[in-house]
Parts: sequence; structure tokens; C-alpha cells
Amino acid sequence: MSSGAEAIEVLAREGADRQQRAAKVPFASWYALAILTTTSLFSYMDRTAISVLLEPIKLDLDLSNTELGLLSGMAFVVLNAIVSLPLARLADRSSRVNVLAACFAVWTAMTAVCGLTSSFVQLFLARMGVGVGEAGCLPPAHSIIGDLFPRERRALAIGILQSGAALGGSLALYFIGAIGERFGWRVAFQAVGLAGCPLLLLLMLTLREPPRPMIRTVAAERFTDAMRAILTRPAFVYLVAGYSLCSIGTQGIAQWTPTFLVRIYGMSLSAIGGWYGLSSAFGGILGLLLGGIAVNKLMRRDPRWELWICAACHVVVTPLLAVMILSPKWWLSIGVHTLVNFFSAMAGGAGLSAVQSFAEPRRRATAVALLLLVTGQLGAGVGPYIVGLITDMLVPEFGPHAVRYAMLIIELMLVPGIVCFVLAGLRSSKDRVA
Repeated sequence: MSSGAEAIEVLAREGADRQQRAAKVPFASWYALAILTTTSLFSYMDRTAISVLLEPIKLDLDLSNTELGLLSGMAFVVLNAIVSLPLARLADRSSRVNVLAACFAVWTAMTAVCGLTSSFVQLFLARMGVGVGEAGCLPPAHSIIGDLFPRERRALAIGILQSGAALGGSLALYFIGAIGERFGWRVAFQAVGLAGCPLLLLLMLTLREPPRPMIRTVAAERFTDAMRAILTRPAFVYLVAGYSLCSIGTQGIAQWTPTFLVRIYGMSLSAIGGWYGLSSAFGGILGLLLGGIAVNKLMRRDPRWELWICAACHVVVTPLLAVMILSPKWWLSIGVHTLVNFFSAMAGGAGLSAVQSFAEPRRRATAVALLLLVTGQLGAGVGPYIVGLITDMLVPEFGPHAVRYAMLIIELMLVPGIVCFVLAGLRSSKDRVA
């Protein structure tokens, strides 16, 4: 056999071996993913608990819509943004499991503290504490998954992780809505905060730190060097910009939708928790899982699809959001919301998975944290605040319908976000490193 033929045979055998290794994911990896997914579930329960409780909080503490916007968004992201990158860097340089467990303890405790507050300032500070804890959740989790799952399975694993977040947000709407309606908003916060304690013990006792390559290089690399390497890749910058701009619209609307359902359709908290929660869970989980499968298949044809699918899904979401907000009946609004959540979740899972394509293993947590930092400031922070501010401006003319028109205005942020996703896809072939 000629040397050329032998080389081809060796390359083919190595490719087959890589495919075989990618197809075999050990049980320990799936168990770790299950723990991380459940952790993400509790994270989003604690994070979104306030959205369904805004109206009773407003009545009890006599707050304006602008103050509600600050509580549901900016209060969470103020310190979250400050500590997210240092925590991610700590996770890249030390035990990610320990960072995750410590942050879990903080955010569950501060969620319970929210139920002990009696003023706007106290509740704002408590929500800041929740944001501090949750800053150390997703970056370590994504980094761990990057070491446990091969590239061919990564999008599906990230989709499963994010399905925990979707389910957590939906369970928060259902259970917290029911508890808040019967026992008050303070008891609801305390209940959801304390519910995470058993999982915290399970995480600390059973989740093991997976091995990762180049740990010595990580310890030696300076933070500024890691940031410079990531930010000099235009595809990553476009991805962060697209994700953040779209989040201003989607997160701003999502945080205010339960209040929208109360004011426009007169729904009760328990009804919102049941119907809106079911809609969020069904659409979100299905979108994340099917999105992960679709991205895996499409990337075999062209890796740029992990970014183009983000753009395509938001093109579909834009008109659907308008229909949801302008629907004359509550059941039609919630039905369309299911489709909105499906395509939004598909885009979100693909976008988070794409981050790891532009960051080496030693920089993954830092890259994810950078995305979440900007997204948190603009989407989870600015989005709800702008909706509340515009609502207060429109109340004199439109009354309770002001929130509807404020949500329509914030939706316009999806348009430049879609453009950024397209640009990221066009550039991604040059900037991909993993």
C-alpha cells in the first residue's frame, strides 16, 4: 500500500474513532447534565418569581410602574453585571462546582429574604442579592457541559440545560401565582427560596468537577488577555450584540406579560400561573430541545447555521409578538405566546451554544459570562425598565392599555438584533476556534 493510501486510511480511521467517541456519552455526563439542568430550573424560578407578583407588590407597597420596572429588571442586574465576569474567571481558574454551589446558596437565601421586605428600597436590595448569586450559575454550568459533551452533542446538551430554565420560569408562574394569591407575595418568595435547599445538598455531595485541558495555561493567563482574545473576534461581538438587542424586546415583554394579562384581560394570579405557565413551559422546552436537534443537524451541513437560526427564529417572533399583544381575547394571546416562546427558546439555545464556538476551553466560562453580562444589562435590566417608564408616560392617555402599547414599542429592538445575528453568521467561519 502506498504512503498516500496509508495516510488516507489513517485519517479515515481517526475520523471514525472521533465519531464513535462523540456518539458515546457516559452516564456520568448525563447525570451531571441532569443536576445542572435542575439547578438552572431553580435559578429561573427565583429569578422570574417577581414577574407574576408585580401587581400585588404594586398595590401593597404603593409603587409606580417605573419602580416595578426597576424591581423586575435593573435591581437584578446591577450587581449581577459587576460580579459575573470575576465569578466566571474564578470558575475558569478553579473548581466550577464549588463556585456554582456557593452562588446557589446565596441566591436561594436572598430570594427568601425578598419575602421579609416592607419597602421599595429593601426589596430592591434583596433582588440585588439574588442577582449576585445567579451571576455564578450559567457560566460554570456551560463550561462544565463543554468538557463533558463533544461538539456534535453540545447544542443538544445546552438545549436540555436551558429547558430547565424554561421549566423553572413556568413553574414559578404556576406555583408562585397560586401561593401569592392565597397567602400573599411575601410567603411566595420565602417558599420558592427555601425549596432549593435539598438540591443544594445534592449538588455539593454528588456533582464532581470534570477534567479540562490546559489548566496550567488558564492559571497563567491574565484576565485582560482572555478578554482581548475573545473580543477581537467580530463574530462573537456580533453574536453578543444580536442576543442583547433581541433580549431588550423579549425580556422587557416577558417580565410585563403577567401584569399585562391582569390589566388587559382581568385574569387572576392563579389563572395566569396555570395558563401562561403551561404556555411558557410547553413552548420553551419544545423549542429548546427541537432547536438543539435542528442545530446539530444543520451544523453538519454548514456550521454557520447555529447563528443563522437565531436570525430566522427572531424574524418569525417579531410579528407573533405583535399578534400576542394586540389579541382581543386572553386565550388567543396565550396561544400565540406558546409559538413566541417556542421560536425564542430555539434561538436562545442556539445562541448560547454558539458562544463556545468562539472561545477556547480555558475561556468558555468567561465568554458565556460576557454574553450574559451585556444581555443582562440590556435585556433583563433595561428592557423591563423601559416598558415601565413608557407605561407611566402613556397612562394618562391610554389608562390600563398603556402597558400594551409600551410592549409594542419595545418590540422594535428585535430588528437591529436580527441584523447582528446575520452579520455574526457571515463572519463566523473566520473566527471559529472550537
